[in-house]
Amino acid sequence: MRNRFKLEILLVAGTLSLGVTRTLTAAENPREIMRRAEEIRAPQSSEMKVKLDTVNTGKSSSYTMKVLASTGRRSYSEFLAPAEERGRRMLALGRNYFSTLPDSKRVVPISRRELIGNSAFAVADLFQIDTEKEYEPKIVGTETIENAPATKLELTAISDDAPYAKIHYFVRPADSFPVRAQFYGISGKLLKTLTMTSKRELAGAIRPDKLRMDDNVTTGKFSVWNTLSMTKKNIPERVFTREYLQTQQ
Repeated sequence: MRNRFKLEILLVAGTLSLGVTRTLTAAENPREIMRRAEEIRAPQSSEMKVKLDTVNTGKSSSYTMKVLASTGRRSYSEFLAPAEERGRRMLALGRNYFSTLPDSKRVVPISRRELIGNSAFAVADLFQIDTEKEYEPKIVGTETIENAPATKLELTAISDDAPYAKIHYFVRPADSFPVRAQFYGISGKLLKTLTMTSKRELAGAIRPDKLRMDDNVTTGKFSVWNTLSMTKKNIPERVFTREYLQTQQ
């Protein structure tokens, strides 16, 4: 009788435990993993100067840009070179993107899928990924990248106008460092692969300073994103308005 009573207690305890929802730790929560990795890659409240070099079937191009980022996925970017692009400005306000032309004060909406010049980087690639509103992240495994384990996240678009239908994002769990991203179209085809090729201290933390984007559709085309400088900085609110774009012309 005593043994039967103990067995019944164990069965009841086990049944109750199945109904308990365990709170995920930061290392297990895909949204938290994504948030930390993106803050390392593209921090909010910062000013950057970047150089974007592209090789495409033997031809090359180069752009230099200033990028100002704020909270709420707002960003302002300005082309400094080459001469034919100097003066062009772009503004990201959440899902809405706008641009001016070098010789015009007119502000026009642009697609986030639009490429930066002839590079492999789209306008959306400049800024942070919005997993809260546009992607549903989940952990799908672990892979070894550069002799270290990386958590593999699968981000599935929940918004029709998301830049990509699916993204595989690889994050090193030891320090939340982003090491690779693969971008897929709606057909499931691999479009581009982003690889963090080097790192150094920027804005008080170790961050990627060179990123290579390989175009998996156009053979031989790739772009290298080189962060020349980065500082943490509170950018005035007036910068992130369409009116500011016009007044800077």
